[in-house]
Amino acid sequence: MPERRLFGRPFVTLLAVGALNSTGRWLDMLVIAIFVLDASGSPFIVASMLMLRLLPLSLFGLLGGVIAHRLERWRLLLFNYTAIAAGTVVMYVLSAADELQVWHCGLFSFATGLVWSLDFPVRRTLMGELAGAASISRAMSLDILAGSATRMLGPLLGGYLYQEVGVQGAFLLSAVLYAAGVFMVLANRPQQVRHQPVTEPVMENLRAGWHALRKHQVLLPILAITVVFNLWGFPFVSMVPVFGKEVLGLSDALTGVLTSAEGAGALLGAVALSLLVRSEHSRYLYVCAVGCYCAMALAFSFTSQFALSAALLLLVGLVSAAFGSMQSALVLMNAPPGFDRQMMGVLSVCIGTAPLGFLHIGLLADWLGAPLACAITAAEGLTALFCVLWIWPGVFSRQPSVMEPEPRTAAGTANPGEEN
Repeated sequence: MPERRLFGRPFVTLLAVGALNSTGRWLDMLVIAIFVLDASGSPFIVASMLMLRLLPLSLFGLLGGVIAHRLERWRLLLFNYTAIAAGTVVMYVLSAADELQVWHCGLFSFATGLVWSLDFPVRRTLMGELAGAASISRAMSLDILAGSATRMLGPLLGGYLYQEVGVQGAFLLSAVLYAAGVFMVLANRPQQVRHQPVTEPVMENLRAGWHALRKHQVLLPILAITVVFNLWGFPFVSMVPVFGKEVLGLSDALTGVLTSAEGAGALLGAVALSLLVRSEHSRYLYVCAVGCYCAMALAFSFTSQFALSAALLLLVGLVSAAFGSMQSALVLMNAPPGFDRQMMGVLSVCIGTAPLGFLHIGLLADWLGAPLACAITAAEGLTALFCVLWIWPGVFSRQPSVMEPEPRTAAGTANPGEEN
């Protein structure tokens, strides 16, 4: 039964390991942002750190889906988390020796992004398989719930440790979290993992995935909205530490508190989604979440008070939870049979467009200041979302259940989402 699989030991392990590593990731992101801002004074270089972290998704995201299909995935997870733990230990040693420099942070960001480009299609796809088709939305919501809690906890810990202990203390805790994830994977890996090696050539596999995507037109607007969010929505988070320190004049610890407000909102949203979400509402939530996210980011750019800024970030997190939980679920629910891993790889590529968004907002912030940069990118995001809805109005509709086919047109041809 799906319920038993959803709460089985392998699924819970993936959920817990994801939470541990997500805490370390959000902690690293804030600590690196503050360190780089203190060292360079440039919002563009701050945004570049996140750009480098996400750049591998652009370069290797599609291959990540193929690799996840060809190799034993629990071993891939073990490799991923071991590599990140080792890299974080190196950052701790450099910072403890007072040798840490901005270029070290850039190299670390790119290296961790390279590893995470494999984690996304591997771990999320495994969770979907373990949960079962009927429980995919709930499984993704639970993962977003755990991740949202870490988005609040990571910045809180990072800001406090950076202020009280220094950057080395933050990296030490991060390394411990990653190491704990490694031990959990080792201790809880299933004894018998059924894996059938794939001998199909990589390029042929990619071409088949692209052909299947073109046939299943409902995935195109879903992926287009992901691109909108990652180009003009998500890059907004890179400006929150800059906004906190330069516009609001906050300490490192309070900057961590401000950043964690977005995670607190995401946690509240994830709790509501895990209890109330219904698969047929997935597309509505997905589209509305991106529109609300950009609107809140636009409002945030005009604030000058800590309480109001934190409240708006809380709302930003609330709607980002809806977007995050629906994103993977919609791709898995609408993927052509046998192409789920390839479509998750395509999703990784779409998420990997974010580096262009970070480059865009970082340059604007250097030229015009962080508040105006946030306002411009949010307005562009709302415009882009309107264009997607104008081109593909059908995306804002009810999501058929996993047992229910997409309706056909009067001519007898399949609507977007059905296999021809």
